Amino acid sequence: MCRLRRMTAVAMLCLLPSCASEIGKPISWGSSGGDSATISRFGSQDTSIMSATPGMTEVGRASWYGPTFYGKKTASGAIFHKHDLTAAHRTLPLGTEVRVTNLANERSVDVLVNDRGPFVSGRIIDLSWEAANRIGIIGPGTGLVKITVLSSPGGRKISPSNYLVQVASFSGYQEAMIYARSLRHYPGAEVRKARVGNRRVYRVYVGRFQNPDRARSFARRVKSELGQAFVVEADAR
Repeated sequence: MCRLRRMTAVAMLCLLPSCASEIGKPISWGSSGGDSATISRFGSQDTSIMSATPGMTEVGRASWYGPTFYGKKTASGAIFHKHDLTAAHRTLPLGTEVRVTNLANERSVDVLVNDRGPFVSGRIIDLSWEAANRIGIIGPGTGLVKITVLSSPGGRKISPSNYLVQVASFSGYQEAMIYARSLRHYPGAEVRKARVGNRRVYRVYVGRFQNPDRARSFARRVKSELGQAFVVEADAR
């Protein structure tokens, strides 16, 4: 009888959640910032691969990868680095290039889909830390975004309009890069080369917007702080 009671007690304990199988259990990223997301790399999630047609769009919430995944291998086989412009999507083919636009501030970033996820209801894409930082969702942890397919593996690429704010132009690359690094408190500071007649110049830009009114408003603020700034239209790179 005592043995039967012990066996019954063990059986009851194994019904508790702590004895459940870890296979397929979502992995929590913690409770702060983007780490509030929960993602599963296992289980029978629906990851049927869909075709990626340039120009196709999707709207939903984006989150970002937490430190748990730094240095780990992605579904494509590439190692995940927080400063790469990459993302995870459940169904787009690996190697698809997409533009992710934060609908709250119109900032956008182009990323390469090289991983699977997020397996969380209501979320459509997981961004690297760098990509999330460029569109301003690091603090909130998630954000409502629009995804636009730019190219599919082996397919053609489209180039939606971008509105950038130019703040300076230099004849030397190093000078341009030094100035761009000093503007790290602005989103998307970058250097692009151009030709003016027979001269090569290096222009410094901040921000990237799909809405020209947002770009002009941002340019006015930047001009009040730096002394010069104006909006230019440029194709996606």
